[in-house]
Amino acid sequence: MEESIQCNRLKELRKNSKLTQDQMAQYLGVDQSLVTKLENGTRVLNVSLIEKICSLFCCTENYLLGIDDEFTPMTFAFRANCIQAEDLESIAAVNRIARNIKYMNNLLEN
Repeated sequence: MEESIQCNRLKELRKNSKLTQDQMAQYLGVDQSLVTKLENGTRVLNVSLIEKICSLFCCTENYLLGIDDEFTPMTFAFRANCIQAEDLESIAAVNRIARNIKYMNNLLEN
């Protein structure tokens, strides 16, 4: 069950960000066919891919893997049809910082 949630969430995150499978593959450093297989559930995410995907979409591993449903997306304006892997790397870096700040704020509140 969780595997199908994971596939659907990956595809949903990518489509909501208006990224193609090819753009996603370039960012992940994999072949586009692997992205298709991940979204179809014929291949499973490894730890490295999970980390990169969660950084790109600013989601938790638990959300991506279907363990919980808590997700507040961050939005960035992309240049139409010209998104490069370097752009996605920059967005992922900003998202990692934002997730860490959110985590630290939660620690301070508790």
